[in-house]
Amino acid sequence: MSTPATDAIDLSGRLILYVGGRHQHVAHLRRMVEERGGGFVHHDGGVEQSMTKLANQLERADAVLFPVGCVSHQAQSKVKGLCRRFQKPFRPLRSTGIAAVLQALESVAAH
Repeated sequence: MSTPATDAIDLSGRLILYVGGRHQHVAHLRRMVEERGGGFVHHDGGVEQSMTKLANQLERADAVLFPVGCVSHQAQSKVKGLCRRFQKPFRPLRSTGIAAVLQALESVAAH
């Protein structure tokens, strides 16, 4: 559900990397990010995609989001370590819900 405040989020071309989550949500997440002026890349957290690919995607990204309940602890540790190394902001999400994603996008847009 969008509100006037979340509709006003402007990602200004920032590339958002979303790690983990449920495959069936990816298209919706992509649309949410793109409707707010951002680019979107998804990595499954190492289920089928390599962790080397994660590092490459993360290096290009402007910010990283990941739902803590839908990504392995190993992938979370890898994301956090890479984000620190490349000095990228990351937002662990407590849920996969729209409100949590919008709040994270708002935070990314504000910085």
